[in-house]
Amino acid sequence: MTFEELDEWITEIGSGKTLPSAVRQKVSRELPPFIRALNPRNAPKRLRLPTGESLQNATRMTALKCHCLLLARKIHGRDYVKANPEYEALAKDVLFWVMRYHFNTGDPKGVFCCPPCTISLLPLYALDCFRWIDCKELASEVLDAVANHRSVFRRSYPKTYFEWAAAFVNP
Repeated sequence: MTFEELDEWITEIGSGKTLPSAVRQKVSRELPPFIRALNPRNAPKRLRLPTGESLQNATRMTALKCHCLLLARKIHGRDYVKANPEYEALAKDVLFWVMRYHFNTGDPKGVFCCPPCTISLLPLYALDCFRWIDCKELASEVLDAVANHRSVFRRSYPKTYFEWAAAFVNP
């Protein structure tokens, strides 16, 4: 599995397409080792989002992790974390940093360090990807922060990427 394939499949999922059986089988085989090997040194310096914008630095890593979880959720369904231990480990890792951010800043639950990272998380909240928490509450908090220009959304944010992510909330 390559970063280009991840980008292609996330773009397809975001446009409402169902991935073909051969792709689903490939993801089942290759996504867990891809996640295990994922690190800032082997990731692209710039990540192109499904909407054309690009991210770099730590923000790109958050988006990559979220896109991996979104792909796993779409391939394996609601109980995706049971399909492979890598999925649960990654989900817990991502959620730990989001919750830590909330506890340290007092920002709304579900909001993370910056708009692109928070937007990357929104589809995961919408699809209940974190079984340990109330994902609907987090999605609601993020949507409220965007609508009311609160927290990290006081400044500019990638609106096209937000619209892409928000489509998972109300498909």
